[in-house]
Amino acid sequence: MKLSDSKIILISGGTGGHVFPAIALSEEMKRLSINQYVITDKRCRHIFENRNLSCKVINSSPISNKKILLIPISIIKIFLGLIDSVFFFIREKPCLVIGFGGYTSFPSIIAARLLKIPIILHEQNAVMGKANKFLSNFSDFIALTFEKTIHAPRKSIYTGIPIRSDFFSKKKLFKNVNDKLRVLVLGGSQGATIFSTIIPEIISLLKKEDLVRVNLVQQARKADIKKLKNLYMSINLDFIVKDFFTNISEEMYNSDIIISRCWSSTLAEINACAKFFILFPLLTAKDNHQYENAEQFSKGNDCMIINENRLNASDISNVIRKHILNKKSFIEKKKKLVSNNNNATQRIIELIKKVKK
Repeated sequence: MKLSDSKIILISGGTGGHVFPAIALSEEMKRLSINQYVITDKRCRHIFENRNLSCKVINSSPISNKKILLIPISIIKIFLGLIDSVFFFIREKPCLVIGFGGYTSFPSIIAARLLKIPIILHEQNAVMGKANKFLSNFSDFIALTFEKTIHAPRKSIYTGIPIRSDFFSKKKLFKNVNDKLRVLVLGGSQGATIFSTIIPEIISLLKKEDLVRVNLVQQARKADIKKLKNLYMSINLDFIVKDFFTNISEEMYNSDIIISRCWSSTLAEINACAKFFILFPLLTAKDNHQYENAEQFSKGNDCMIINENRLNASDISNVIRKHILNKKSFIEKKKKLVSNNNNATQRIIELIKKVKK
């Protein structure tokens, strides 16, 4: 059977870290005329629909030991999602199911195993997540973002993480008549509360003559936007503050420095854009996977990794000031950075062919 004669179900939801790699793979499958469908949750339905991707919402729920009284409700939701998935798979007759981690994948992956449908899991992080560790027992292969993923089983294969095609098309640079240093701050799809405190502190340490040569573009929580705008206006900073950027690939391409959390999909996108980046691993991330993500992505890349508990804002301000004062040499250095297309989508397509043989 040719791939173009196949139907493949992608399962993804929860956060952008799970969703955007699925979208990237979906783009490649569409280019290859592979029939596909997406299973997701209510939170992420709009992301797929905005990209004209057909999707079905399935019930699921995390099971937390900290909320024992809610466990029965979680089990009921998972069971309903399982039944719904079974009937959906029987009707659609997919030849393969690909899960992108998180509890959203749980009922549908179990349903696929019950119906003996081949399964591929994709693990985004440098430390394998709890859901994927469990679901790997029912899967044929696990595709890894990192070659040395902690807790990865033997049937794992390194593929890299799929990146949306937007990040590999040439972008027109914004006209910057004042030759300002463009600093982009990303906190993930929900913004980062800590950046609403850290970034103003870093900016406040810049000298006035340096401040006028900075253009700040910051993603922030809606609750923090008004406060940040008032602060930046009071110091005459050139800025843009939003809770979400629909043109994130353009923002990355047109930035000089990117300050970010360490979601693996975001790091891969920054890497594809070949930018200097300053990383703030989320300290509360499960199994410290954000730090592990940062460590692995930092190899061979020009970046800083900052521990929030030992934050020295003046060090970061000095880095920014150094690039302001040496803008010309910084631009030349940036040109030498190589955009990294890890060909993850092609590797996963090859894995799909292997499973279907």
